[in-house]
Amino acid sequence: MRNDDRERPRGGCEGLTGEALERHLFVCEHCRGDVRLSAAWEALRGDRAETSPAPASEAFVSRVLRARRREIVRERRRRFLLAAAAVLLFFFAAGANSQRATPPPNTDDVYASLANSSSVLEGFLPD
Repeated sequence: MRNDDRERPRGGCEGLTGEALERHLFVCEHCRGDVRLSAAWEALRGDRAETSPAPASEAFVSRVLRARRREIVRERRRRFLLAAAAVLLFFFAAGANSQRATPPPNTDDVYASLANSSSVLEGFLPD
């Protein structure tokens, strides 16, 4: 079926009944689809009205509730662990950033400070 066929208005489709409708449904794909769809909806409505849900047993309800509680505990534990990991990652990144904030010392300054300071080892050297 083409898209332009779906969108065009149906000229003589409305108001047909009985044998004329049956002949029309044989040739008109749109009306045939509409009739099938409405019949399916009616069948679903009829099935729903005839059946009522069976009562659930106490054992089934208790198993479902127990499983749901276990799932809630697992979800809380997972959220806690994810939050703890996020906090640790944040503090690690903050600590790494603060260490990088001070620039490394210049090698010339390090050698100059060694030459100007008296060494601890000088007391152990003989005169």
